[in-house]
Amino acid sequence: MQRKTILLLFVILVTLVMVGCGGTETAPPETEPETGAATQAPQPSDTPEPEPQAETESQAAGVPSPTPTPEADPRVELGGADWVASFGKDTEQTWGQFDDEQAKVEMKPDALVLTAHKANSFDVWSMSYPVLEDFYLEITGTSGDVCSGKDRYGPIVRAPDNNQGYLYQISCDGMFTLRKWDGVEYTDLISWTPSEHIVPGPNQTHRLGIMAEGTNLSVYVNGFLHGEAVDESYDKGMFGISVAAADTPGFTVTVTEVLYWELP
Repeated sequence: MQRKTILLLFVILVTLVMVGCGGTETAPPETEPETGAATQAPQPSDTPEPEPQAETESQAAGVPSPTPTPEADPRVELGGADWVASFGKDTEQTWGQFDDEQAKVEMKPDALVLTAHKANSFDVWSMSYPVLEDFYLEITGTSGDVCSGKDRYGPIVRAPDNNQGYLYQISCDGMFTLRKWDGVEYTDLISWTPSEHIVPGPNQTHRLGIMAEGTNLSVYVNGFLHGEAVDESYDKGMFGISVAAADTPGFTVTVTEVLYWELP
């Protein structure tokens, strides 16, 4: 009897140990994603992707936007000029020529060449002798091989004598100015102002125009109106071309065209 009891207790104990060992296994959680689910490609959107835009012919060729044209270029609106410089071809037209310590002015068959010897901002000019009252005058000039800073050139107009008048100039750093010279000092009518239509640096060609009508003075670059001023000091006079060097000894400008239109 005692042996049966011990045997029964032993069987019960072995069964309990086996059940306890089986409870240590764990199943994967139901929410765990399948391997590779995170790398699935996204589903296509309902909205189609825009197709790439084709380049225009000018964009593909790298062609820049066209240069804007003036809305009111006086040269176009006024028609044929009343006077055109012929420089060395016509002995009846006279331009002052000289070569001194400050500058040299030389008349060629097709141009007037002005050279400032010293970089001292000393303005010199060569005059012609028609006397004008109300007019539009235009010159075409090309800067030399070296051109920087306030090296400059431009027309002088309404000069009652060789030592007075209005100077309109552009500089090699892309700016313009209009000043009055009374024989003693300058007065700024338009101070130095930058312009997108003035290309800085050497070997650049520009058309410079100045319109004088009564006391109103208007200045143009390549046909674009750049500034206006009012002054009553000079109502008529001679005209010429000025040059000065501020940075470049020997700064040169070659003027190939001078024209004017008399205004009614």
